[in-house]
Amino acid sequence: MNKAKLIIDKLLLTLAGLALIVMVILSIYQVAARFIFNAPSTMSEEIVRFLLIWFALLSASYVFGVKKHIAILFVRELLPSKVQLVMEKIGDIVIILIALVLMIWGGYEVVHLTWNQIAPSTGMSMATMYSALPVSGVFVIFYSIYNLLDKNELATVKEGEEGGGTA
Repeated sequence: MNKAKLIIDKLLLTLAGLALIVMVILSIYQVAARFIFNAPSTMSEEIVRFLLIWFALLSASYVFGVKKHIAILFVRELLPSKVQLVMEKIGDIVIILIALVLMIWGGYEVVHLTWNQIAPSTGMSMATMYSALPVSGVFVIFYSIYNLLDKNELATVKEGEEGGGTA
C-alpha cells in the first residue's frame, strides 16, 4: 500500500504542477492578448478557470495524503497520545463518509446534471469541470483509508508512551 501511495502522490503532484504551468502560460497569453493585441481571449480564460478548479481539488487531495491540511490541534494535544490516535482515526472515518456522500455521490449527481451543458467559449461539457469533485473524492478516500491502516502511527504512539517515562 505504501507503493500505491507514493505513485498517487507523484501522480497528483505531477497533474497539479502541469495544471499550474498551463494556467500561468495561459494567463500571460491572456494579458498579452488583451493589452498588447487588444483582442481578449475568452477561451483561455475559461480553460484557466477549469484548470484552477482541478488544481485546487487535486492539490487538496494530496494535502490530505501528507496530513498537512488545516486542523485544530489545541484541544487534541492536551489529551494522552492513545486518545489522540483514536480521535485521528475517528476523524479519518468521518472524512471518508463526507467524501463518499458529498464528493463522490454529490459530485456524480452534478456531473450527471451538467453532462449536456456546454461551456460557451471552449464548447466543452461542463461535466468536465465538475468531474474534478468525484475524482478528488476518490483520492481523499484512498488517503483516509491509508491513514486508518497506517501501522507507523501505532508504533509512534507506543514508542512515545514507553520512552516518555524515562529520561
